[in-house]
Amino acid sequence: MDLRDLDRAHLIHPITEFRKHEEKGPSIVTGGEGIRIRTSDGETLIDGCSGLWNVNVGHGRREIADAVAEQMRDVAYYPGFWEFSTEPAIRLAERLANLFPAASKLDHFVFTTGGSEANETAFRLARTYHAVRGDHGRQKIVSRAHAYHGITRAAGSATRLPAYHIFATPDPLHVEAPTSYCFRCALGKNYPECELACAEEVEATIIREGPDTVAAVIAEPVLGTGGVIPPPDGYFEKLREVCDRHGVLLILDEVITGFGRTGRWFGMDTYDVHPDLVTFAKGITSGYLPLGGVGLSRPVYESLRDDSPQGLPFMGGLTYNNHATCCAAAHANIDIIEREGLVDNSAKVGAYLLDRLRETFGDHPLAGEIRGVGLMTAIEWSKPGGTEPAGAGPMTHPAAIASEARKRGLIVRALWECLAVSPPLCTTREEADEMIGILSESVAAVDA
Repeated sequence: MDLRDLDRAHLIHPITEFRKHEEKGPSIVTGGEGIRIRTSDGETLIDGCSGLWNVNVGHGRREIADAVAEQMRDVAYYPGFWEFSTEPAIRLAERLANLFPAASKLDHFVFTTGGSEANETAFRLARTYHAVRGDHGRQKIVSRAHAYHGITRAAGSATRLPAYHIFATPDPLHVEAPTSYCFRCALGKNYPECELACAEEVEATIIREGPDTVAAVIAEPVLGTGGVIPPPDGYFEKLREVCDRHGVLLILDEVITGFGRTGRWFGMDTYDVHPDLVTFAKGITSGYLPLGGVGLSRPVYESLRDDSPQGLPFMGGLTYNNHATCCAAAHANIDIIEREGLVDNSAKVGAYLLDRLRETFGDHPLAGEIRGVGLMTAIEWSKPGGTEPAGAGPMTHPAAIASEARKRGLIVRALWECLAVSPPLCTTREEADEMIGILSESVAAVDA
């Protein structure tokens, strides 16, 4: 059997319909450089999704591979439990403490293997924080509509996209509140006249549940899988005030937005918000090895340290916490981001890409909103003149446009009513123009 047949016979692909995959088979990626990947069929494709919003520095970065190989020749892995540690993990924690804004006081870190594990750990930390302070009833986590926080049990319950819950009912300790989705406001209001009613609804949810039952609110600085939805001005300032008023921790999920994606190092820089806990993954290694993590603010860490019963450790260990080789990959990746000015490039090329999307598709009758921040952009399709989803016709399904783009050498992602374009942070203006050209042809083909 060749590789395609072996894949169909044995390999499971996430977010893939098994029947269709067995008919069509895989596209086998054999290499890549910059914003492009190569397949075994001889194709060269522009990676307009940065993998899954994670290949921030682009493909084919040999210095990351070299750093990983060097670390593995020394010590590839040893558990981070008890007193054991390794230099890459220690140095990475120090480095992050300096990268996050000083006002956030985020200066203690534990590393996981991805975003779902990071959020699971953050929820456990938040509940433990309240418990050691005597608030044992604070167990609930409030997340927002359209949020994506992972697919493990607790992280999947915090995810509030209906497709993920068709056969998996969310844990009852996870509660949903409205989100900051101005284009299609669930409250039927308009910004700024609404005075950020969506943030007030988070407070109403906390009050309805009982503040003494709520441990934390978790929010993405920019909703990613939910449709690339940036918040309105002032939203996070108000959300921070709501959490403080009720003694609830604020967790920022920076899994997508971290490490330059928004045109700043972190989404919290973009929106000037300081969380109690932060989760991250994806861009910390640009996907070269699996790594995620949780950052704790100093007050949260000190409460966990000082208020926990003597002799009781934090019972939150994972086999691959603080993995030496993965941390080495992160160092090499962050070196590239810093050396090549990719955060600044994300801001400048991202603004250019957004302008070009608006110039090219702004007059299309079904382009309801074209939005973005940094190198996170999207077109949301709707019926003309309103916010109602465009319906079931071929033009109204972003998957049809993504399919046409794929034929022409560009990978973009259909997200519900949206088409997301989020290339690596090393993208140039010329490459942005190339993507716009392919998208223009693809939309025209579907229109026709």
